[in-house]
Amino acid sequence: MGARADQPADRLIGRWQFPSKGSSVDIYRQGGLYFARVANVDQAGEQNFGLMKDSVLIRNLRYDGDVWSGGRLIHPKTGISLSAEVEMLKPDAINVTIYKGIKLLHRKFVMTRQDQP
Repeated sequence: MGARADQPADRLIGRWQFPSKGSSVDIYRQGGLYFARVANVDQAGEQNFGLMKDSVLIRNLRYDGDVWSGGRLIHPKTGISLSAEVEMLKPDAINVTIYKGIKLLHRKFVMTRQDQP
């Protein structure tokens, strides 16, 4: 996984915390696509969303020059497949948009970069 790379798309690589600050994901590149694997899970993340450590939460994000889009999130608790899009707000903050069907009906949240030891 490693640190930030030189390619603009690889700015997304790293550890990102959910808004609650208890759970986090490691975003990595495989081929030309980006994935988010659960790194840490707090009690709320496990109970409310069914997060499990080391499970891949988001798959197949593709960088298009502005955002990482075309990703799929399978909700760990319900099994529902949702679309995922990520936009970098600043080097230490990303905006994640999750939606089913049309983007008009969505859930959006900000994740913050977590320094890795």
